Amino acid sequence: MTLRRRILLLATGLTALVLILFAVPLAIALKQSASDRVVRETQYIAQGVADYLSTNSYTAAQTANYVTRVNSRTDTAITVLLPDGTSIGANLPDDAPKPPDGDGDGDGPADKDDDGPDKLGAVSAASVSRTSDGWIVDIQASNSSGRALVRAYVDDDAVDHEIYERWSIIAGGALLLLLLAALGAEIVSRRLTRPLVATAHTAGELGAGRLDARAPVSGAREIAEVSVALNVLADRIEGLLESERETIADLSHRLRTPMTAIRLDVEALPDSERSRELARHVAVLERTLTAVINHARLPQADRDDRRCDAHTVVSDRVAFWTPLAEDQGREVTLDLDAGPVEVACTPEELTAALDALIENVIAHTPEGTPLHVVLTHTESGCRLDVIDHGTGIPLGATRRGRSDRGSTGLGLDIARSCAESTGGRMDVLSNEDGTHTVRLDLQAPHSAI
Repeated sequence: MTLRRRILLLATGLTALVLILFAVPLAIALKQSASDRVVRETQYIAQGVADYLSTNSYTAAQTANYVTRVNSRTDTAITVLLPDGTSIGANLPDDAPKPPDGDGDGDGPADKDDDGPDKLGAVSAASVSRTSDGWIVDIQASNSSGRALVRAYVDDDAVDHEIYERWSIIAGGALLLLLLAALGAEIVSRRLTRPLVATAHTAGELGAGRLDARAPVSGAREIAEVSVALNVLADRIEGLLESERETIADLSHRLRTPMTAIRLDVEALPDSERSRELARHVAVLERTLTAVINHARLPQADRDDRRCDAHTVVSDRVAFWTPLAEDQGREVTLDLDAGPVEVACTPEELTAALDALIENVIAHTPEGTPLHVVLTHTESGCRLDVIDHGTGIPLGATRRGRSDRGSTGLGLDIARSCAESTGGRMDVLSNEDGTHTVRLDLQAPHSAI
């Protein structure tokens, strides 16, 4: 799991926990508040009807029309029990409580104001009772016609509608806060991880050999410190490599003089197989020394961007060695795949590697032994095979300084180093037909990041 996702989950999880801790008690309180409000509104409606009935005398038709109008405008069901026992208005549920004793039975005149005909009748306090699926509010109203009972009924659906409406507002607000928390966490995580990604990218470039890459110093203090430390490390590595190259170049130049003296001494020896073999070893050492000096003199950009066309180099080197091989009665064959084949080494390195392999065949196999060079494309670069019918190479001879023929073993080491410098490898194979193959797997140059 990425750091950004961890931050996002942490922020949203904590926000959700806080919202739950606040939302649950709030939802319970709002439920009770909504129930109280609906019952209170029902009381107001019943009191309005009761006030109407207490104003003056009325007929049953007038009362019926008024109650019908009220029922059409509200969700509350109003029923009026007149003094003579007549019921007007909506039907109440079957489990509705019975009216209070002495109300709406027509047994006598209701209490009325004796101060004059313009005085209002008495209206009792509201009485609230519970049914199986709602609430009933009873209010008594008195005037000159007698005492009437107003009964108002509201079911639980109206209460639930009010509750759900309030809960939906809470849920919408909680969801909005959760989205804002997630958005804030995403912004913060991006600002935290962007410098880390840039630092990791720089580390990858340094690992790929681009030592001029530097990490941007930005972001939080701890992240900036990591970038600074990486940049210091890159500077230190670059300085050490430069010092190493200077040392190698200086040492190579110092070896020039004794190497020239050795070559002159070998040339002064009487012509023999031994002297010719020594001359070949000295030539290999001189080529290696020249390659080291040339590489040390290369600019940093040229060292990092090491590439050449293997097709061209192999063609040139086989053409160079063919006259000598033909003089020894050797059959030289070359198989090349069509088109250029780029590999991640310099032409000089590949030339030295192929010269060393061909020279090994010429030097350590009997005259007349065929030589076959094959260059084929691979998914990662190319494969270079040098095939001969000699006695083969003993185990361990591919390591520097190991040989069973009195040589230094530098030839195979040069070839192996060339292959490994591209990211490939060298293998020594014995084939079923009695031939022996030295195979170089050469990698193509890596694309720039």
